[in-house]
Amino acid sequence: MERLVALSVVLLISGLAYALFLIFSPQNMKDIAISDQPARDLKTVFQKSIEGSYELTISEEEINAYIAKTLAMKQKGLCAKFASLEKVLVRLENDRAEVILVRKVAGLDLTISMWCKVSQTENERGEIQTHVDFDGGALSSAPGIARGGRFGKLVVPQGFLLLVRPSFEALATQYPEELRLGFEEMVRIRMEDGALVLDPRYQQSSSALGF
Repeated sequence: MERLVALSVVLLISGLAYALFLIFSPQNMKDIAISDQPARDLKTVFQKSIEGSYELTISEEEINAYIAKTLAMKQKGLCAKFASLEKVLVRLENDRAEVILVRKVAGLDLTISMWCKVSQTENERGEIQTHVDFDGGALSSAPGIARGGRFGKLVVPQGFLLLVRPSFEALATQYPEELRLGFEEMVRIRMEDGALVLDPRYQQSSSALGF
């Protein structure tokens, strides 16, 4: 019995040590499209799409270039006293996006991220309601629990995002007009691998016509 307890303690400590190693190891971001070319003004791009009533495709590269150009690098949240925000990156995948904050702590790069996906429902009148959920899909180790983001390389459940939520809320407050035009004013929103597709056009569905 004592050996079993000792083995359990060793396994627990080993597991915690490995989790800390993953947390303090920044995730691999080499796959994220980054450009040093001048970024388009996304507010103007969104506005023209709405006024002209045409579909718009924004690449991952354009989004990251725009953020790099416009973001005021201010640290918010629990880490504000000892960490600096170096940059913000967005990874676009099929049906979801991952927003990554890159911080520097004691000379080391650390990353935290949050997944989000857009779900849209259409009623009988053809009206579309848009919801943004902080959901990266089910955890592989626990299918009944949704993944929320990553602390370093460690994938964490949605509930863990409460620890870093102020940082992402502060980021959102710096882009009120872009979020309004890009999400609230667009009728249809689709996330693809490396691209965000926005359509401001109202499209009457067959259900709205009664067949």
